[in-house]
Amino acid sequence: MRILRPLVLAGIVGLSSLVTGFVAVDRLAHTTFRAPPEMTIAKARTTDPETTGTVVQTAEAPAMKPARTIGGFDTERLNALMRGEMPPAPAAAPARKR
Repeated sequence: MRILRPLVLAGIVGLSSLVTGFVAVDRLAHTTFRAPPEMTIAKARTTDPETTGTVVQTAEAPAMKPARTIGGFDTERLNALMRGEMPPAPAAAPARKR
């Protein structure tokens, strides 16, 4: 009777190890590896308008109207300057004839 208890415990541990081993082998035999996903290049959407109409980047600047702003602050011009748009360079003075 004294040996029966360790034999039952050893049998249970042995059967559990055997079942665990069979399950692991079955899992490894039926493993499928998926193909790597295709790479997707993200494209940023631009939310800024194409032109604001306040800053012109050409040599021929249209006649400037006084800005009608509330409180005297031109936010469109500030936003254009923050985007990197620069006002056109001043026209060169004509050379004098001698």
